[in-house]
Amino acid sequence: MRELKKLIIYVLLLLGTVIMIAPFAWMVVTSFKLPSEVNTWPPRWTTKSFASSRDVRVVPSTGSVSTVKGLSLREALSFVAKKSTGLNLVVNDDPFYRGTLTIPFKGANYSKGVSQEEFNDFLSQISLPSDFKTDANNPEQFFENLLLFYKTGSSPYFKRDVFVDNLVGSLDSLADIVDTILTFGVDRISDENEKARFEKFLDDALKNIEVLKAEVGKYKAGTELVLTDEEIDSIRDILNKYDFRYPRINEASENYNNAVSNGVGKYVENINFYVKAKDYFSKVQNEVSDSDIIAVPLSKQERVELLIERVQDLKDKALLEEIIRKTAMKNAVEEFAKKLDEEVATKFNVKSQDLSTLKTLLGNLINIAAENGLDAQALLNESYETFINAIESHAGFNLSYSATKSRLDAHAKEITNAEELFRTVALNSLELQTFRAIYEQTVYAWRVVSAPKFVKDVLVKEGKNIEIILDGVHPVYFVDDGIKTVHLKFSAGDVFKNVFQNYVNAWNAAPFGRYYFNTVFIAAVTTILEIVVSAMAAYAFSWMNFPGKGIIFSIFLATMMVPGEVLLVPNFITITKFGWIDTYYALIVPWIVSVFSIFLMRQHFMSIPSELFDAAKIDGSSHWRFLWQIVVPLSKPVIITSALLKFVGSWNAFLWVLIVTNSPKYRTLTVGLQAFSSEVGTLYNMLMAAATFSILPVVIIFLFAQKYFVRGIARTGLK
Repeated sequence: MRELKKLIIYVLLLLGTVIMIAPFAWMVVTSFKLPSEVNTWPPRWTTKSFASSRDVRVVPSTGSVSTVKGLSLREALSFVAKKSTGLNLVVNDDPFYRGTLTIPFKGANYSKGVSQEEFNDFLSQISLPSDFKTDANNPEQFFENLLLFYKTGSSPYFKRDVFVDNLVGSLDSLADIVDTILTFGVDRISDENEKARFEKFLDDALKNIEVLKAEVGKYKAGTELVLTDEEIDSIRDILNKYDFRYPRINEASENYNNAVSNGVGKYVENINFYVKAKDYFSKVQNEVSDSDIIAVPLSKQERVELLIERVQDLKDKALLEEIIRKTAMKNAVEEFAKKLDEEVATKFNVKSQDLSTLKTLLGNLINIAAENGLDAQALLNESYETFINAIESHAGFNLSYSATKSRLDAHAKEITNAEELFRTVALNSLELQTFRAIYEQTVYAWRVVSAPKFVKDVLVKEGKNIEIILDGVHPVYFVDDGIKTVHLKFSAGDVFKNVFQNYVNAWNAAPFGRYYFNTVFIAAVTTILEIVVSAMAAYAFSWMNFPGKGIIFSIFLATMMVPGEVLLVPNFITITKFGWIDTYYALIVPWIVSVFSIFLMRQHFMSIPSELFDAAKIDGSSHWRFLWQIVVPLSKPVIITSALLKFVGSWNAFLWVLIVTNSPKYRTLTVGLQAFSSEVGTLYNMLMAAATFSILPVVIIFLFAQKYFVRGIARTGLK
């Protein structure tokens, strides 16, 4: 029986331990998870972050715009976004940051180009639907517009649910029109034979519409967001089985046929056009790729050397090489911009504010030149006057140009050698844009291990987009090759980095270095000051006698019954009056006194034998010396307990810190955690990662100090 009781106790202890540890364990596991795994149901204790390989879903597209980060306002106003020339694989899955990347290109069909004559011959044989609008004058642009409109755009024509709903809705509308004509229209037909024939045709049309709706409605369910080419072919075959146009002419047939043409007929027209164009697109792809693309990330040093190699054709290559080698790579563009500004300001004696205005105005001129197909670089290399004359001859009356030119003319009156200054600033802006484009291609570049000859480069942009730069082959020819996944293989080192990737992302998502310093500093100072104040107060209440001692101590204890939230407003008003908002004073001073800590120490101090005090007095010891040389050393467990409780409380403080701080300069870790929550949702995996490295120091401190914590609580108040 005794053994059974022990077993039950052990089971209960084990169960309690599991219940206590489970939330923390779940937090740690969640911190390792990929974004798509966080909200899976049922919840899982496993994660693909530990996997040695995984497949990533992608969606091929073309025509993306370069992504640039860290633009200052003046750079943003003068920056010209350049269209990407590569094949873009948009990651429709969890992002990735490393590994051996394999893109399935082997067996892909493509073309090295279609002759304009052959393309014009194709266009002459088809008619473009009114829905499909394109001004393409070359085959590749036409194919790109075709795929963007029908399949790969943001709102493609063949988006499954929208297309099927619209087609079924069009059939319903046609059925309503047929009912109306049967009720009111057929009576207008004077020829009885024609009337009977038309009624029979409309009755059959109504039956066919119901059958067609059922057949088409099946395609609303599918695994892909956009209808596949096979499904489009099947829908075309279904629609072509039914000819809803009435072949004869009568008093009501014209209205009916117009309804068919404007409704179902438009869908038939678009489907037939897409199928013909797609067949031609497939036909011209007479080349076959001989291998897959395999790429691996570049090391930090490799990226630096590659960037230096790529800037050798720029005018300021020596300056750029110096900046790249001495500055963190992420700051290279901004540092180059500063150096260019300093050189111009020194050479032409221009104020920074005026220079900023000139850069904006000249950037606007560069944009206008680009819109009109002018080579701003070549024109400016000749002279500023040549550049202006070329814009005037091509732009004609342009309100933006006129306003910009008039402002530049006004500045020119106040500046010596204005044209040379304008030319220098414009050339610097162009060089900065060129360097930024080179920087972007380098910072995202992966080293190509093996690939077809026409693959020039592979860029992986933050694990969310893969851009394949092609040489001599237009990327549109690979959009239809069924590239739905890419494969990643991870080494042991890669797996280790993948596991802790959320921690890296979380740390970089906010200035957690500053938050850590603030938290440690505030918690440490608050704890030290509280221990000093509490020790002195506890000594006074335990060893010293003065009038009202008991009443004052009772009032102290009574304040523990006041909820802390009640004190927020008066404390905030007081802090505001002192001018301490957004300072360390507001975070430290109000919390250096703790009634609970005073009570805890007082109870322990009272347990110290009075003989020690008598002996100390005989030896001539004062109260101050007795407190710090005898009482405090004997009370080490309770003091460590009070310090630990205060440190943890200060470390986890949130509401007060949020109220009295306005900038990251003074905020702490707990406030920093809210960076992962917004109106659109919460990034739980990154939040759990940040929470884990936020509480880790407290856990470590508790593990080392737990024996003092237990001893201090257990012995408090014992004689």
